[in-house]
Formats: sequence, structure tokens, C-alpha cells
Amino acid sequence: MRDWSDQSPPASDCEFEEDLEQKFLEDPELDPNWKPARRESRLPDWMPAPLRRVIRIAFRGAVIGFFLLLTVSLYYLVLSFRYDVKEITTMPERSIIFDMRGQELATLHGESRRLITRSEIPDFFVKALQAREDKRFFDHHGVDLLGLFRATARNASDLSFTQGASTLTMQLARNSFDLREKSLHRKLIEIALALRIEKDFVKDDILTAYVNRIYFGSGCHGLEEAARRYFGVSAAELNVHQCALLVGIIRAPHACSPLRNLDGALKQRNEVLARMVVEGFLPQGEAEAIKESNLALRTGEKAPKGKAALQAVRRHFEELIASREIRDGGLRLRSTIHADIQSLLEDEIVDLLKLIPGEPQIAAICINARTGGIRGIVGGRSTESTSFNRALDARRDLGTVFTPFIYAAAAERGVPPKLDHPLRTGREIGHHDLVKLSKRLGLEGPFAEGDDLFRGGVSATPLEVVTAVATLTGGGNRPRTHFLKDLRDANLNLLFEIKPTMKPMFAPRSTKAALAMQFPGGEPRLLTGTSPAKTDLWGVSFGSKHAICVWIGHDIPRRLDDSDTMLKEIHNTIHRMALSLTP
Repeated sequence: MRDWSDQSPPASDCEFEEDLEQKFLEDPELDPNWKPARRESRLPDWMPAPLRRVIRIAFRGAVIGFFLLLTVSLYYLVLSFRYDVKEITTMPERSIIFDMRGQELATLHGESRRLITRSEIPDFFVKALQAREDKRFFDHHGVDLLGLFRATARNASDLSFTQGASTLTMQLARNSFDLREKSLHRKLIEIALALRIEKDFVKDDILTAYVNRIYFGSGCHGLEEAARRYFGVSAAELNVHQCALLVGIIRAPHACSPLRNLDGALKQRNEVLARMVVEGFLPQGEAEAIKESNLALRTGEKAPKGKAALQAVRRHFEELIASREIRDGGLRLRSTIHADIQSLLEDEIVDLLKLIPGEPQIAAICINARTGGIRGIVGGRSTESTSFNRALDARRDLGTVFTPFIYAAAAERGVPPKLDHPLRTGREIGHHDLVKLSKRLGLEGPFAEGDDLFRGGVSATPLEVVTAVATLTGGGNRPRTHFLKDLRDANLNLLFEIKPTMKPMFAPRSTKAALAMQFPGGEPRLLTGTSPAKTDLWGVSFGSKHAICVWIGHDIPRRLDDSDTMLKEIHNTIHRMALSLTP
């Protein structure tokens, strides 16, 4: 049996706590809640207290600054995702008109821009661009930190944004997304976008996008358009002198366009060459030699052939794409214009005007009689800049050239045509039937009444005349006249095409009889005539393959003097053109 008499009574909780408190007083560090009244510094003891205080404050400031910078960076990175960086390589370019054989005629509809590839950018241009704009382009990741720090210090001292430190990538972001405002907010978005661009694209793609997008003044967007506009060559053919000048005007494209301010452009060229020497891209002697070399600047530009035709094609094209709601540039339009025929028409019309007294207006048009494709067109004097095209829009009385169409209408109605008597023939057909049959040929009027109609009192445009001619020479099949063969997008995908269409309007025997009566000698079938009031002169070729019409008169009709001599010259002109176009 255990003896409990020797056992001490258990200590109370209070006594236990008192013992524990006594131990903590003897050794405070045993207390888990103990903290020293003052932390010991990790800095060396030999360091003066003020210096240690400065270091501690700087460290805390750096930590706070780091988290602020991280927060701002994340904010602007998120903000940059409002923009699609893929857009840097998708930019509108001008739509191009080609003739029927694929020869480029002109550009229209959209920005003055032609896109090129990296292989078409001259190496000297790239070196000049590096020296002037971004010497570490191929080394940094969108932001040149050294340049940025230098510019920040300069801006701080100037209390303004005098230095930009923009890399080519940052400039590309600015131009792609129209970030024009000079502010810290814009610069930070620009930096965030540049970092994203560098992540998604290789350097060559960034360089190509920059060169295609940058503005070079005088309406030229991109290097290719600038090379053609200023020097008449493609970008790949630029010489070193031209490259240096084009790089120079990037910073001031309006003020230093070589066509407006050649001295300013040359000054910028000198600065580019000087930077290339400083950066080691070019020896000094070679830089001086470049300044003395031939720049070959296009100071004047000869008016291109086909201006009148292209105005007509432009109008038709813009109406067409507006109706189909096509708004992008970069379209490829293959027209029905034949560059050689267009040149022939223009040259012959210029020569004809030299032989015509006074200052009358003129129009000419040639179509393929089998397809209706318009091969060439002149809408007025070459000195005009108006979009009014008389070959399409001027509606004037036909007079005696209406005779073959009266003969065809008579044959269609079974009325024997009376040679050299269109008035009697017309009376036998009747006014109503003649108007109806004339409209089948493509003549829209207005039509005069009674005998005035039979004498040629019907108003028509030169386009309507050649349409009627093609109907006669095509066995009664009227072609639909058109300017366009097909339209493709920038990737050459076919948007739509226009195929020749013929609509039977007359019996073949009727048109054959009319041609045989009017032109018993066969081709060339040429006809000249005047309107009843002697205010309009006409010349028409009824060719089997090409129909040609020339008109001369005043916009406000008035009698033409010496019309017989003028008709003779028109006949000679039509004859030469018809022979030139004979297969």
C-alpha cells in the first residue's frame, strides 16, 4: 500500500506562472513574444549612423519604387492589349489599275502606298536608318534603355519633351496606332506596344513594316512610293545618295520634301551621312563622295499617257466599289484599256487639234466591237483637269452619221432603203418605229420630231455611237460596253469579273444590208458628217474588230467655221487609226 502522507501538495497555477515569469526575467529571450526595443543594424558597426540612416531610407524607397514601377508596368501592359499588334503589317495601299495585258497604268483609291518585302530594302538604307534613328535596333528588345535614360535626363533638365529616344519599333507602334500626343502617358503605351511587337515579330518583319508605313512627304507613304515619286525608280534600285536623303526627311517629311525644299532635304542628308561616319557605318571620304554624286531627282513629271482614260476608269471604278461597299485599298483592277491603243488615240487627237482652227473641244473613243471592252478614250483637251468626259457625257446631234442606222432600221422593218435618201427612208419607217429601233442600237436620244429626226436630229454620246456601230458590224448583237475585266484584292483573290455579253437586237440580214448600202467598197468603212446646225463634227470607223468615234464641237454649241476642211482632217485621222488597228 502506497503511503500518501509524504507527498507534497501540488503547486497552484499561480505559483507556476510566477516561476515562469521569474525565468523570463532572468532570460528574456526565452519569452516567445519578446522583441528587442531596437533592432540591431545589419550594416557594419564602423559605418557612421547618418550614413546608415541614408542607406536605410534609400533601400526602403527602392523597394517602394520597385513595386510602383511594377504596378505601372502591369497597368500599361494591360492597356496595350486594347491594340492588336498584328495591325502593324496590315496597312492600306493604293489600288492599281492595269491595262488588259497587265501593264500598270496608274494608282488610285486609297493611300499612296506600295508594299515591298525585306529583300527589296537596300542595305545602305538600313544602315543609314540605324545611324540616324536607332543604332541598336538589332540588339534591343523594343526599348533602348541607354537612350531612354539619356533622353529622360535631358527632358528633366529642359522641363519638356525635347528628346524622344524612340526606337524604330516604338515609332512603328506610334504610326500604326496614331499615338501622336506628346505626353508621358503616350510614351508608356508606346513602350508597352513596342515590347509586345518585339515579342511577336522578328526584326526583319518589324523593319519591313516600318519602311512600308512611314511617311516620306508629298503624299508618299512607304519607301517604294517615295522612291518612285522622287526618283522614278523602285526601292530596290535606290542609290546610296538617294537612300541617305530619304532617311533624312523622315523626321520632317513635310518641311523637307525634296520637291518643296531641296536645300532642307540636302541638309538632312548631310546629317545622316555625318551620323553614319560617327557610328562607323561609313568612312568620311566615302560620305563626301556621296554628296557629290548624282541624286537624279525628278524635278518635273511628264503627264502620263491615258490621263483622260484613267479619269473615266477611276469614276467607273469608284462607283462600282461604292455600290459593293468595298472600302479597302490595295485592290488590283484589270481594265479593258489597251495601252498602245490609248497612246494611238491621244497622239492622233493631239495632231488633229493642231490642224483645227479655234479652240473647240474634242472626244474620241475606241471599243472592241466583239466584246464591248473600251480600249481607249479621250474626254477632252489634254490641258484639262475636269472629270467631265465628253466621250461618255457629251450628248450631241448626230446629223448625217445617223444615216447607216436609218438603213438598218428600214431593213429590219422590211422597208427597202433608198440610197442617199435617208429622209424618204425615215418617213417610210415612221417616227415611232425609228425611235424604238434606234434605242435597240444603244442610242438613247432625245429624239427630234418628224423630218428633223430623219435628218439626224438625235442626240447621242460618242460611247453610244460606237455601241451602235458595234451592233451593226456584229450581225445585230449589241455588246455591253465596259471598262473592267476583273477586280482582285491585295492577295490577288478574285472579287468579281466582267465577262463580255452580247444581246441580239437586229436580224443579221438587216445589219448586213445597211453596211452594204452605206459602204459598198467594204473596209475600211469610214463615215464623217455634221449635225444639221453645223455645230458638231463626227468621224466614225465601222471596223469589224474596232469601232472608233471622234467628235469635235464646243461645249456651248455654236456653228463651226470651215467645217468642210475640218471634216477632211477628221477623215484622215480616222483612216490612220483604222489602218493601225486592222488585224
